[in-house]
Order: sequence, then structure tokens, then C-alpha cells
Amino acid sequence: MSINIKIIAEKADVSTATVSRVLRNYPGVREKTRKKVLKVIKKYNYEINYVARNLRKKETKTIGLIVGNILSEFYSILAKSIEDISNSHGYNLILCNSAYNTEKELEHLKTLRANRVAGIILCPWGKNKEYLNNIIDMGTKVVLLDGIISGVKCDTVMSDNFEGTYKATKFLINKGYRKISIISGNLFKKTLKDRVEGYKKALNEFDIKINKNLIKICRGSGVKSGREGCLELLKQKDKPDVIFPLNLDLTLGAVMTIKNEGLSIPGDIGLMGFDESRFSQIITPPLTTIKQSVYELGKTATNLLVDRIENEKNLSYKNIKFKTEIIERDSV
Repeated sequence: MSINIKIIAEKADVSTATVSRVLRNYPGVREKTRKKVLKVIKKYNYEINYVARNLRKKETKTIGLIVGNILSEFYSILAKSIEDISNSHGYNLILCNSAYNTEKELEHLKTLRANRVAGIILCPWGKNKEYLNNIIDMGTKVVLLDGIISGVKCDTVMSDNFEGTYKATKFLINKGYRKISIISGNLFKKTLKDRVEGYKKALNEFDIKINKNLIKICRGSGVKSGREGCLELLKQKDKPDVIFPLNLDLTLGAVMTIKNEGLSIPGDIGLMGFDESRFSQIITPPLTTIKQSVYELGKTATNLLVDRIENEKNLSYKNIKFKTEIIERDSV
């Protein structure tokens, strides 16, 4: 027998409205009645059919989140933050992993749209502009997090990536480094493009010639790319004296390669990372990093999205940038 709210009400000898109030923990139900309803619900293992309910009401209390790599500590913290704040507003969260793939990102966008989520927080990879604008025009609320796509009409939240690498590179120059190498993922992602530009600006200000051999642009942004990019830099004739990978996964890959090559940090080569991590303090030596306010990024994006969902008159889009911070340790 298919159990529904009407059958639960009959078994408990109450109205369907009372069952609904118990399920949603609304006030106004006597404790004796509440216990009786809950006993019947437990007996029949009843669960609310949220999908059917949302289709009837044409609304949801669900937020979709698409990240690049859920295994990355950066995205895990973002997801935790977004879930915490979503729940505090009474929303559930659906988490999707794009695996740094724009086609997979598009599939997730379509799936979330089909499930009528109230809104979407997207960590974008620089494409899918046309589809995003289409669903925004059709009423889906979207916030772009840790990246922007030019021409997409929505709120954005990100770190000031240009400023982060600009001051990090100046910091390295002031430490005496001149052959400063960076490792970046594909530059169609604006976040990484801004980081590269901040690096270049700092070199120009100190009249240090930009050496293309010291700029390693990888196809991917994961640990494997960090390992491969770092190895290429170490094997080339024009070797750097410090390496600065531009995200957490790339930094992890670089650490592995330097250790595997039997080199010491910073004796043989300096290393600086973009993104603070739990491993930053426990590797030998502890890693100097650029710290982002990751939890706050997720919190701000979620609050913006909920405000956009619940306040239709709020028409002005917001573009929020967080400052970064240098955490100095012993790797440079």
C-alpha cells in the first residue's frame, strides 16, 4: 500500500492539516496529538514526497550548488558554509560536482532547473553564458561564486584575486626573489586570469622582465596539473627560484613534485601557495600562503541568493569582493 498524508491522518484519527503541522514542526499541536501522529509516521516509515509537493506548489525550498571539485578543501569549506546558511534560512541543499568540466556543469544546471530549485550558486568555469541568462530570464535566481562570466546578469561573490597575487608577488620580490614562477590552470576561468594579471603587474612595478618560461599554464587545475607543471619548471634550463601555484590543488601537486625530486624548501627552491589549508601548517616547512575568507564567501553568496529569492523587488545586482591576507611561514 502506498502511504500518503491522508492515510497517516486516518490511522492517527486526525486531520491532514494536523499531520502537515506535525511534519513541519509547526506550533499549535497538542503534545499528546503530536506523539500519536509521530508514532503512526514511524510505524509506516512515511516520508514526505518533496518532489511531488514542489510540483504541485510550483516552488521549492531547495538551493543547488555546483562546485569544481568537491574533494578540494576549498570547495568542501564552501559547501559546508552554504549548507549551514541554507539550512538556517529553511532551505535544503543539492550539491553537484562539475569536475572542472563545462559540459558537466551545463548538465547539472539543466538538472537543477528541471527540479525547480529556488536558486543556484555556481562556481563557474567561464562558459555556459547563454544558458545561464536564459534560466535567469525565466525566473531562476543565480549567484556566481569564486568567478564571474561577463554578460551574465546576476550577483557575484569572490575574492579580490588580482589584488591577492599582486601583493603576494611584491612580497616575494621584497624577500629577494626575482625568478618567480607561477602555475595556473586554464585561463578561460576569470579567477585565474585575474591572478596572473596581478602577478604581472607586480613584476612590471619592480622593472622585472616577464619571462614566459616561468609562467606555466596547465590544461587543468587539479593536483595532477600541479605536479606536472612543477616538474616541467624544475627540468627546464631557466629554473625559477620560487614557485607560486595559483590554487590549493596546484599547490599540493607542486609540494609533491618538489619532495619527490629531493629538493628542500626553501633551501633549493621557495614555495608560496594561493589558499590556506590544514596541510599548510603541518608540511615541512610550513607553507606561506594567500588566505581567502572561504567560509565567509559561501555565507555571503547564500545570503545574497536567499534575499534574491525572497525579495522580488531587489533589482540591483551586487558584485562583492573579499580582501585576501598573506600568512607568512617558512617556505620562502
